[in-house]
Amino acid sequence: MMTLEEWRLYREQSVAGEQGDLALIGLFPINEPSMTAGQLPGRWSPLSNGELGLTVEAAAEEGITVDGKPLEGTTVLLADRELVRFSADLTAAATEQPGSPHLLALWDAKAEAISRYEGISFYPSDDNWILPAEWVKEEDGRVIAFTHNADEDGVARIHQSPGDIRFVKDGVSYTLTPFVSGDQLIVVFGDRTNGKETYGLGRMLIVQMNDNGAATLDFNRAFLPPCAFSYHFNCPLPPAHNRLPFDIQAGEKQVRFRE
Repeated sequence: MMTLEEWRLYREQSVAGEQGDLALIGLFPINEPSMTAGQLPGRWSPLSNGELGLTVEAAAEEGITVDGKPLEGTTVLLADRELVRFSADLTAAATEQPGSPHLLALWDAKAEAISRYEGISFYPSDDNWILPAEWVKEEDGRVIAFTHNADEDGVARIHQSPGDIRFVKDGVSYTLTPFVSGDQLIVVFGDRTNGKETYGLGRMLIVQMNDNGAATLDFNRAFLPPCAFSYHFNCPLPPAHNRLPFDIQAGEKQVRFRE
């Protein structure tokens, strides 16, 4: 595992990368065959039979490459795998979100947000915010509904959530519900610093699972959700029981931009 200092440097650099959060300038739903995506070249179609990903069809003169190879004809793009390039700065990839299985993410390495980015503000490291926790596993296949910041009121998306995290703070027990992202458990949480010292919609934390089945919540590694960097992201919001009634003065605070 990276040290806290290494992790902070990685975070500050990665969000400004060619496919970093700041570079995202579009997230196009591809729900029908042979759709266009904005002004991008190519014809885009969703994979069938519930598969996550897209196909793209293009002529050689359109100048598209996939993982560095010129595209002529049709190819399959699995979710979050192959990189499509349109120019030196403009890239894309198939991706998905719960409830949106066929999306095309578009990045611009010279996005306006990158030009104004100065870094991320952090709280000082504090070992008091490294808390032991209990992993309470639920039945296989359990799902939880999360609302997302860019969806209409009343709309919820279903995330895999195989259990809960319980911890004690100042003698009081709290339960947090994480969701599965790849091979990680992520808690999206709120606390009383939101909208004052930290990002208003809440923050995220990867649960550290221990060999003995217990867990650790290291809030020094609490991080800003992708929607703090680009409004094109559609981030899950903390459910009511993940909104903690105290200040968590640890982890990332805000994105810093030049005026």
